Amino acid sequence: MNKRTSIALGIAVLAPLALGAPPARGGEEVVVVANGNVPDSVALARHYMAVRGLPEKNLCVLDLPAGEAISRGMFEDRLRDPLLEFLRRGRFVSQVRRNPASVGRHETSWTTLDSSVRYLVCVYGVPVRIADTRLDLVRLLTEPRHRLRDKDGAAVDSELALLLHPGYDIRGAIQNPLFGRLSGEDLGDAGKGLIIAARLDGPDPETVRRMIDDAVSAERCGPLGRAYFDSRGLANSSYELGDFWIREAFERFTREGYEGVLDSGDPTWGEAFPMEDAAVYLGWYAESVTGPFLRPGFRFPPGAIAYHLHSSSAAELRTASRHWAGPLLARGAAATMGAVDEPFLSLTPQLNTFADRLLAGYSFGEAAYMSLASLSWQITIVGDPLYRPFRYSLDEQIAHLEQDGRPADWAYVRKINLLVRSGRFNTALAFCREKLGQGGSLVLRETLGDLYAKNDLFDEAGEQYEAILSLAGTAETALRVGARWLLILRLRGERDRAARIEKDLRARWKDSPLLPWLDTAMP
Repeated sequence: MNKRTSIALGIAVLAPLALGAPPARGGEEVVVVANGNVPDSVALARHYMAVRGLPEKNLCVLDLPAGEAISRGMFEDRLRDPLLEFLRRGRFVSQVRRNPASVGRHETSWTTLDSSVRYLVCVYGVPVRIADTRLDLVRLLTEPRHRLRDKDGAAVDSELALLLHPGYDIRGAIQNPLFGRLSGEDLGDAGKGLIIAARLDGPDPETVRRMIDDAVSAERCGPLGRAYFDSRGLANSSYELGDFWIREAFERFTREGYEGVLDSGDPTWGEAFPMEDAAVYLGWYAESVTGPFLRPGFRFPPGAIAYHLHSSSAAELRTASRHWAGPLLARGAAATMGAVDEPFLSLTPQLNTFADRLLAGYSFGEAAYMSLASLSWQITIVGDPLYRPFRYSLDEQIAHLEQDGRPADWAYVRKINLLVRSGRFNTALAFCREKLGQGGSLVLRETLGDLYAKNDLFDEAGEQYEAILSLAGTAETALRVGARWLLILRLRGERDRAARIEKDLRARWKDSPLLPWLDTAMP
């Protein structure tokens, strides 16, 4: 079978996956898989099930190795086949045995007639990747391109997405019938029995528990903060596609009112970049975590989604210092994605699609799978697949924040930006002034200063910016706003005033690694 065809593989009378529906909080749509040899795995699985209201019968505890890698044979004998037995025994699926003569190597012995399983959630302790074990050394040396195209290693999640399909070629990548789908579309035969498989995993059990709790709490109010996008400024390159995805994702988030920051230069952001309140981060291309994420004390806000595109971004997941997926989670992100091995750019998550589906109200798991062209491949989805950060409209999110007595500054910023985009500048200005008057938020003061500056009201902008410089409690805020104001002053010819302000900033924040950011404030 050609592995680049779609996966209509003869599953009988299965209902197509329903997209856009609210995530299940019970019943039989979500099955959780834990490693019985890792006590934290079982404990975290039970915590997740309690938080999501899942019944005890939905927990499958397996006898698995504790490491991140698992051999193909062990995957089949100790993970795939026992999981299928659990699903049959619990009546999550109805299956019949296949004719033994028709069962090929690495295929299951079962044909699925019916299934209620929509999500499969592997928990910390369950292996992350299936090792590629096909090729001997001679073939590796003589046919390297063949090895890359036809390797049989894969992310465990990506393989489990096809758990209910009886037979397919494990070499290379299979087309994903969910790729690019929109609400209300019928997947037809190609999508029958497809499972959204993801994992609750990360550097340590404490991080995973926090991810579970953050995803649930953040659904009520959405991710609060800025949206950061780090592209490479590529042109006339075969890798330009990655930049296109990131630029389009930036546009999609800004259309929803997010304060978006887009960088179009290589290399990635340095340690002096004043990233702060990063509700969303999408970027590329460095081998291991770098830049602002290495600063002591850097944290994503609760519910943040962060992803760095790189061929080995999840080569190790249970680490806080190597590659990208683990370190992003260790620094507070609730969800990420990553490659366990070389995936090829076109088979990584297409971030424009991911951003669009996420903002349209789909779950993290749905949005991730809609952005993936292939399964049985290298991408692992890390985070609660039921997490719907945009379950509620912006007005509902604001109402929830106000009802809960929580700061709504970043939600107000989104509303202000949407008013500006719709041409209602005066209304946006009045709303910003009103909310600023109620609490004195530096976030809203910065937004007000930016509104003035964008409309050439520089004296009014300077009043807001200089108030922030005197009140700022973080170097990120002071040096970000300071650099912006210094640039404006120099463009207006007020170089002496700019020099005095810069001197004060350098004195106050003399020990900050962000000080070099002031060097960007030159015309």
